[in-house]
Amino acid sequence: MREIIDFHVHPFYNSSRNVCFYDDTVNSLDDFVSDLKRAGISGICGSVIERMEVKSFDKIKALNDEALYIRDKLNGFYIPGIHIHPAFVKESIAELERMKNAGVRLVGELVPYFMGWENYYDKNMAEIYSVIDDLGMVVSLHTQQEDTIEQAVKTYPNITFVAAHPGDKASFLRHIERIKKYPNYYLDLSGTGIFRYGLIGYGVNKAGSERFIFGSDYPICNPGMYVNAVLFEKLKDEDYTNILSGNAKRILSLE
Repeated sequence: MREIIDFHVHPFYNSSRNVCFYDDTVNSLDDFVSDLKRAGISGICGSVIERMEVKSFDKIKALNDEALYIRDKLNGFYIPGIHIHPAFVKESIAELERMKNAGVRLVGELVPYFMGWENYYDKNMAEIYSVIDDLGMVVSLHTQQEDTIEQAVKTYPNITFVAAHPGDKASFLRHIERIKKYPNYYLDLSGTGIFRYGLIGYGVNKAGSERFIFGSDYPICNPGMYVNAVLFEKLKDEDYTNILSGNAKRILSLE
């Protein structure tokens, strides 16, 4: 059986943070874990998210604290990702330091449109990235504002950035070009994209398998479909290993 690490999930303990589109499909953290294990997934990463109006950093800290709680409850199954917010630079920097001291290495998935911000590169984000760089943390981000993503990736070559979602063909081809251009740029395969047969094989052919990371975006998306979408592609054994677990373990220093 292949080891599979799902780099892109959104766990919840508080039901208000359950992002499954259909009521009663996933009702609890037990349901959450059961579904992922039923899909053959042996470990997960990602952030707790909630669409909110952020008027104070306390709401961001609450999401991060829930992620730590779930990590401890799941006994090594879950690697938490945490949030920052560019409207709260000092608070974000303090939170990064707090979380690094708690053993967290992953920032994100960041989902700016859920929390009232937009640009991945501006003066405030530059201050935050500098601390992420110093702390040796990895950044997972929802693909939006692609020009500002590229500016961040270019400006901070020592930060590993993992963009989420291949998207449509035009978007995926832009991801491929950034992978070839920037050694610190990776793509997780969650969300829209890999239902188009051949996408993964094409990407591996053009850029190698070392920069693609398995993700599902569960509980928004069906994790079993994503596992089988990867396994049905015509890849070499080492490519399956890289995509399904090896690349995630390498960038998060799990090996």
